[in-house]
Amino acid sequence: MPRHSRLCPARPRRARRFPALALPCAAALMAATPSLAETQGWSVHAFGLKVGELRLTVSENATSYTGSGGFRTTGLAGVLRRIRFSVSARGRISQGSYRPITYDGSIDTGRRVSETRLEYSGTLPVKVAGAQDPATPIPEADLRGAHDPMTLMWQVLQDQDAKTLCQLSQTQYDGTRLVRITLTSRSNDGDSVTCSGTYDRIGGYSAEELAEMKTSPISVTYRNTGATWRATQLRVKTRHGSATLYRQD
Repeated sequence: MPRHSRLCPARPRRARRFPALALPCAAALMAATPSLAETQGWSVHAFGLKVGELRLTVSENATSYTGSGGFRTTGLAGVLRRIRFSVSARGRISQGSYRPITYDGSIDTGRRVSETRLEYSGTLPVKVAGAQDPATPIPEADLRGAHDPMTLMWQVLQDQDAKTLCQLSQTQYDGTRLVRITLTSRSNDGDSVTCSGTYDRIGGYSAEELAEMKTSPISVTYRNTGATWRATQLRVKTRHGSATLYRQD
């Protein structure tokens, strides 16, 4: 195995040089940290039937992450109406917090295909591609700090620890609409915990859309696996009815 004596000397000649020498050593160690990849499969049910499948793949290390997800209708739902969407994102991780850099989203309803791209300027998501405009303008101040759909989906569905379980309150921007997802109420049932909250529509919606449904209940159930809590079920109410996602992997 080659020795990296120039990058990280084992015996610096002078102790006072240690801080300067430690920086490249630390950088080398961080660069060598392997990304932990995870793939999740979910079945999506509505009206008592399975209507689709969702799949996520995310790789992350101590300082960065990349992820992608895709949904498609299946079975009878896929025959009646073919719907597909795909999302991807990448960003940084700083002190355990996600900092998105770019996001790409595409949806194919069978009749129409739309694509959106966001690039982040600090904490501000900026739409650089996508034809659809918000029904009402969204103030820039409200957009700051909002995460993209892929990043927030991963925050909800990834394994949780005691510090993050039922502690989520985060805005999300998809290039057209701004929402806030809150999961802060907790109920215990044996080795499972259900985090409940709301999906609040707060920007980019028309008055008619908000009158129809401004807030929806949402809940995620996590099962204890020893060191972490694993998401196994998600429930959400939409304008078209209730939907439930079940973990398959």
